[in-house]
Amino acid sequence: MNQWIKIRLGFVYICFVGFFILIGLRLFQLQLWKDSGLEKLAQRQYLKVNKKIQYRQPILDRNGEELAVSMPSVSVFAHPKMIRARRKTAISLAKVLGGSPKKWLQRLDKTKNFVWIHRQLTEELASKLTALKLEGIFVEPENHRFYPNSTLAAQTIGFTDIDGNGIAGLEFSLDKQLIDARNRMAILRDGKGNLSYLEKKYGESFDTKDGVRVTIDRRVQHVVDEELEQAEQQYGGKNIMAVVIDPRTAEIIAIGQRPLIDPNQPNQFPISHSTNLWTSHLYEPGSTLKPIFVAEAIELGLLNPETKIDCEMGQLRIGNMTIHEAEDNHRFGHISVSEIIQHSSNSGAAKIALMLGPKRMKSAIQKFNLAKKTEISLPGEAYSSLKGDEVWKSFYQATVGFGQGISVTPLQMVMSYLPFANDGYWIRPKILLNEIEISAGNDSNKNRVLNLSTVKAMRKILVSVTEAQKATGIKARIEGIHVAGKTGTAQKYEMGKGYDSKKYLSSFIGFLPAERPELLIGVMIDEPRAPYYGGLNAAPVFKRIAERSLQILDRVPKTAVVKNFVEAPKSKELPPLIPMPEIRVASDGIWYMPNLKGLSMREALRILGEHVSSVKMAGEGFVDRQSPESGAIISPKTDVSLHFSPNS
Repeated sequence: MNQWIKIRLGFVYICFVGFFILIGLRLFQLQLWKDSGLEKLAQRQYLKVNKKIQYRQPILDRNGEELAVSMPSVSVFAHPKMIRARRKTAISLAKVLGGSPKKWLQRLDKTKNFVWIHRQLTEELASKLTALKLEGIFVEPENHRFYPNSTLAAQTIGFTDIDGNGIAGLEFSLDKQLIDARNRMAILRDGKGNLSYLEKKYGESFDTKDGVRVTIDRRVQHVVDEELEQAEQQYGGKNIMAVVIDPRTAEIIAIGQRPLIDPNQPNQFPISHSTNLWTSHLYEPGSTLKPIFVAEAIELGLLNPETKIDCEMGQLRIGNMTIHEAEDNHRFGHISVSEIIQHSSNSGAAKIALMLGPKRMKSAIQKFNLAKKTEISLPGEAYSSLKGDEVWKSFYQATVGFGQGISVTPLQMVMSYLPFANDGYWIRPKILLNEIEISAGNDSNKNRVLNLSTVKAMRKILVSVTEAQKATGIKARIEGIHVAGKTGTAQKYEMGKGYDSKKYLSSFIGFLPAERPELLIGVMIDEPRAPYYGGLNAAPVFKRIAERSLQILDRVPKTAVVKNFVEAPKSKELPPLIPMPEIRVASDGIWYMPNLKGLSMREALRILGEHVSSVKMAGEGFVDRQSPESGAIISPKTDVSLHFSPNS
């Protein structure tokens, strides 16, 4: 019996020894040998990857300049039911974030499971809160979308909501493409599994070179915005628009409109201001439509630029209706097709439309892509389909001939001039640089609209609009460069009231140099003050945009007389190296403005980005002027303005 007990005790002893040996070996393995599987398991337990907070790639202009960037920020939230010392917590929040303790006490309603304390807080203030280790108060990393150029191309770039979801412009249409799922911020958990504090080392790095590049040139866009601002002051207007396009590739180089919005603060502007009028606004184009039907008639061999047409001395009777000229003193008899366009004769255009007939008119409208979407990569594009055959009676044909009774978007109308500037081809407009690469060499992206002989004839006609004596577009003339284009002054139609004799949409669409077009530009002013004629308001704006854009893009023809142009800087040498300034703290939440002169845009943004929410930037190169000046007190609400110059 005693022997049996010894055997049993020995067996138990061996089991215990073996068990502890196995435990020791396992501990040795866990401590000294790396196991990627176990490491991942541990991270899942104490590291929370916030899938809601995904890095949003930057939007860059064609030269790599930043138009929209993601800046790191932090949000603070609370679980009120976890807070025992509510009053003490409210006092602490008031000290760090401002406001009264009573306000924070009300916010920390103990009946709620979750409440936001502050969205997109600076990391400095978030660190102060974290250091207090307030019970039930947690911080969460976020990415704050920032637009360094403020209002520049705002309706085209668009903006996001506070959660980083694109809700307008390219931010909306490219929402999935801009979100980079590879880059998610992480939050550590404490021993109880609660969110604890930020640990930056867990965030993956990202490269701004991965951003989405658009065809917009920030320099030309700045010119467009400046000229639209001047036009608004000079002519007024409900809406003012301008677009600059490369006619060879249909790239949008600049596209602007007023009234403006600031995408950094979209809630401060009416929602109607955020709409991109170039793609969503339908209007009657007026006289800018006349060249389309003239081109079709020439293409079909029905007439040529010198064909004489009787304009009935400005009184064209069709049934019981009479078509008049825009001006009472425009009493034309027999004049050429070229002169009809020069003087923008309604009677002459109506007769050409009647000569074409409804079938050929509709064919021309479709060929020039005026009855379907342009398919540009922007959201909310509108279009108006052609009316049924029963509507195309003689009088309707005549009025469509001079741009009444048909609706198009501004972008459709400007793009309809592309065949005149691009040797007869219509190409889909592009706003993304990768679309240029995809379409390069692909003939399916070109649609031939006109033969080259027709294009040459139309260019001569359109040049006469800016060069012939008493033509409507002489204010678009540029010395030394042949400008081809057409004015438009369209009476606005109001449903139930008819055409309003006091409301007009004035426009000028043109391209230059006419022999080898470098730029296609459209300018539109909705309800300008008198003078309301497109030749007197839109044409001068066109001229200023064209002159400055040619100079910036270095596309001024060598044969041009350039004395009227602003002299371009001869060189853009880098400035000498200077010590990188730092922001000095004045007190909680406020700082001293650093001296940013001589810094590049990226360097200045890197310094200011975490401290202020609004930075307005103008020019290019390096900072030469700043507001506020160095040493001034700034806070997150301070409006900072920086001006850049190549020679600073």
